Amino acid sequence: MYLADSRSTKPAAAPDTRPGRRPAVPGTVLALGAVSLITDISSEMITAVLPLYVVAALGLSPLGFGLLDGINNGVGALVRLAGGHLADRGGQRHKVVAGLGYGLSALCKPLMLLAHGLPMISAVLAVDRTGKGLRTAPRDAMISLSTRPEHRGRAFGVHRAMDTTGALLGPLVAFAVLRAAVDGYDAVFAVSGCFAALGVLVLVLFVPGRTGPRTTSPTSPTAPTVPAEGAAA
Repeated sequence: MYLADSRSTKPAAAPDTRPGRRPAVPGTVLALGAVSLITDISSEMITAVLPLYVVAALGLSPLGFGLLDGINNGVGALVRLAGGHLADRGGQRHKVVAGLGYGLSALCKPLMLLAHGLPMISAVLAVDRTGKGLRTAPRDAMISLSTRPEHRGRAFGVHRAMDTTGALLGPLVAFAVLRAAVDGYDAVFAVSGCFAALGVLVLVLFVPGRTGPRTTSPTSPTAPTVPAEGAAA
């Protein structure tokens, strides 16, 4: 009787183990990877030329720029705590908080065209780091929630590879624009703003608003119907 019951539970486990029905890397992860790739191109374009712009064009000392960059990075690290907390409050608001972070960073790129003094540049960089801090935790949460546990390592690896590709392409694009454009730094800031806006657009259009863990099938081995039939037999 127990052998018959154990055999009867095997077909019920099939819906959770079908390899061809759900890809190891869901479309949500690929969409988030595309957003990170595009956004990193934008961010690294600014990062690549910012030391030259601040030191050579605005006359700030290298030590002063290092202090400014360190403070802004520290602000971004602290804001990550707030981003994760906001995303988890009141249900699944991960996309909303991530979109706010990406939007703030995108807004900062064209503002660099208007920042010609150290106080203005400091404020713009602080807002940009705030946006980066807000989006990191909810983005990672969306990757985890949209991926089966046994495939999460692969999902994060794919996302990180796409993110790093954007970080590699960003400086190349920046110096290509800097060499080709007449107005130099302003052209880099403008092109960076276009990439940032494109990243926000991809997030809005291709990343679903709600992601969640896979629900248990009613025919799962843990359903109470199987033990009831076995007891009746």
